[in-house]
Amino acid sequence: MPMTPVIANLGSPMHWFILFVVVLIVFGARRLPDIARNLGKGVAEFKKARREFEKGLKGDDESKEAEQDKKD
Repeated sequence: MPMTPVIANLGSPMHWFILFVVVLIVFGARRLPDIARNLGKGVAEFKKARREFEKGLKGDDESKEAEQDKKD
């Protein structure tokens, strides 16, 4: 019987429930809102940085096209 990675099986609701219970036991009910809030802030910061990076890449492409137009 082939072994499958644990992460591949995390789609099941039962696995998510078990994970939530373990996190609840480890961190406690009082710290969960803080952890969730900080996780949300981290995700928002990551998305902001990604948008700025993509905007920078598009800006670089546009400036290269403008330079090519000037040469032609």
